[in-house]
Amino acid sequence: MSDNLKSPSILSAIEKLRFLLTKQEKIKWLGIVAFAIGSSLLEVVTASVIVIFAQVLNDPSAGQKYLLKVGYADYLSPGRTVFYIAVLVGAIYLAKNIVAGIEAFFQNFTIQKMNYQFKNKLLYRYAEADYAFYLTRNSSLGLAVIGGDAEQMFSSGMLSVAIILSESLIFICLLAMIIYMNPSLALIIFTIGAVLGLCIIKGLLPQFYRWGRLLQDASLLASQNLLQFFHGFKEIILLGKRDAFINAYQEQSRKKSRIQALQTATNTLPRLVIETVFIGIFVLTIAILCREHESPVQMIGILGGYLYVGFRLMPGLNRILNQINVLKGIIPSIERVYNEYNVVSVKEKYIDVPDFKFEKSITVQDATFSYPNAKKDALKEVSFKIQKGECIGIVGETGSGKSTLVDVFLGLLRPYKGSVLVDENYPVNSYQWHQKIGYVPQSIYLTDDAIEANIAFGEQEIDQARLNNAIDAAQLRKFIDQLPEGSKTIVGERGIRLSGGERQRISIARALYRCPEVLIFDEATSALDNDTEAKLMETINDISQNRTVIMIAHRLTTLKDCSRIVMMEKGQIKEITIYKNLQKDQVKNHA
Repeated sequence: MSDNLKSPSILSAIEKLRFLLTKQEKIKWLGIVAFAIGSSLLEVVTASVIVIFAQVLNDPSAGQKYLLKVGYADYLSPGRTVFYIAVLVGAIYLAKNIVAGIEAFFQNFTIQKMNYQFKNKLLYRYAEADYAFYLTRNSSLGLAVIGGDAEQMFSSGMLSVAIILSESLIFICLLAMIIYMNPSLALIIFTIGAVLGLCIIKGLLPQFYRWGRLLQDASLLASQNLLQFFHGFKEIILLGKRDAFINAYQEQSRKKSRIQALQTATNTLPRLVIETVFIGIFVLTIAILCREHESPVQMIGILGGYLYVGFRLMPGLNRILNQINVLKGIIPSIERVYNEYNVVSVKEKYIDVPDFKFEKSITVQDATFSYPNAKKDALKEVSFKIQKGECIGIVGETGSGKSTLVDVFLGLLRPYKGSVLVDENYPVNSYQWHQKIGYVPQSIYLTDDAIEANIAFGEQEIDQARLNNAIDAAQLRKFIDQLPEGSKTIVGERGIRLSGGERQRISIARALYRCPEVLIFDEATSALDNDTEAKLMETINDISQNRTVIMIAHRLTTLKDCSRIVMMEKGQIKEITIYKNLQKDQVKNHA
């Protein structure tokens, strides 16, 4: 068996679950345990009362003896005795079921609240992770962990633990009652149960773990294929690759369906075995009682108790075994969530700098950065300074380190050597620095929402004054006024209903909505045609007045209004110059 399919123990999985819970959540688990203990004790009381009731039905005079034991000395007729005992049985059974119902609600609501809180906590950890952390990962993994694995860990895993705990306590208490009534019969039941449990533990549980791993992988790949299908739909249709992408999804979907069918079908086997064993034990019980009691009438009361206990133990044991199988199948999800939680936690977090100020400059000093698992540095000892209010251009070939340098400016990537400081004091990986930045990427992410919601991006209450100022500054007013629904027009998923120039203007408006002191353009016009770019550059130049601007461009003409231009080559600064000098160099090279 390969190492990645070795079956870990259920106890190790429970220990991982315990680690992921907060102190308050562990206290709530004590409430679940308390309910489980109370339910198990009520089950024993109910079983005992049913044994008494069966005896009283057979011999009403026995009821008077039981009433004397609880302090009721008055004589009652046989019919009245049976009536009172029947009422007692009904009251206790009602109380037991009321407690069981309350336990079910408490159990499920508590676990689902843990589920909700943990997924929020994990999402916050993702949000605080280094940007570099995401560059080495497929986005489907995060979706699978939060939407799939974490959900299953609580809804199935945690619930399974709670059910196993509750049913096991009831099983132990009822078995103890049988031991009290007939030790030899209890020994037989225990032996059969132990053999059955051992067969399941050694035979089925490892298989459920393997199925869980395979199901987890198939679900991730199926989700990934679906995302690729919908995101690349236009190209898939044009290139005639429908079948290739559909087949890729079908393969994983078929594997997932097959594993789920195996799990569901196999889960029914313990019930069939338990029912068969129960009938065998029931016959055996009658045989043993017939040997101990000459008259069948004498064993009616005891047999009634055995019947109740048996009919309660049988579904209970089946639930225990089913939930153990479920828990074993969920272990891969628990392991993935546990590992993901710890991997995210070791990543560098953004920091809070309440006294942050930007009054003078941004200084890059010997900044050296390497992407995870990369053999070469993306930036090598880069040093220069940007004065506040200055407009800086950055040019270079593809792979020269332009975008990496901007991500370092943004504080999304942290150099492993050197530093990037604002006013030579404040780090750029701070929340306050991000609040001062308006960022316009090459490819903007637009949600399937209204234009105004995409400009305000994430704000529940939109500031109309800032929205209108941003729309006017980005020169979107004419376009928006032509739309029937104005700024409330839905743009479609990823802005599919808009042109490239319109999407970029929304991107600029989004950056301006924040009223930033610094504007960063990361090849914001490279995907546009010359006319659209020229119009957009007029907008950019207008809004760049009295702001610090950093502009990456592929075309040199885009940077003609920059005060200085940084030329990047192989992760280093080749030269810092001005536009006129670069223009002269271009003329010489073409001559």
